[in-house]
Amino acid sequence: MDQADSVPAGLGAPGNVFYFVADLAAAAAWYSARLGTAPVTRASQLVMFDLPGARLTLHEADQFNQPGPSGTVPYWTVSDVDATVAEWSQYGASAYRGPKTIMTGERLCQMLDPFGNLFGLRQPPA
Repeated sequence: MDQADSVPAGLGAPGNVFYFVADLAAAAAWYSARLGTAPVTRASQLVMFDLPGARLTLHEADQFNQPGPSGTVPYWTVSDVDATVAEWSQYGASAYRGPKTIMTGERLCQMLDPFGNLFGLRQPPA
């Protein structure tokens, strides 16, 4: 059985990752600066960024959805985990777990953004 056979029918790659934030304007400005791009959509409760292979949506926190590390961690592929950790840490993000190299040769780090959301950085093996 190849990998395509093991994926449930109709389920594709993650298309949209939501981060919930208390200060939407500050989060939008912070992510615009880190990503080097402006949101493609702005609305009263959310902003959306189109990234290679996925969309990042920042949504205003509410009674049902709050920022904070939980059970799911989206990993974003970068060319250099250590450089990205160093740069983003200068702007208020902090390493939560890692950086470390795992058995596959990938370099990983989980980080917290300044708004309390957990995200991962992934560097493919050399």
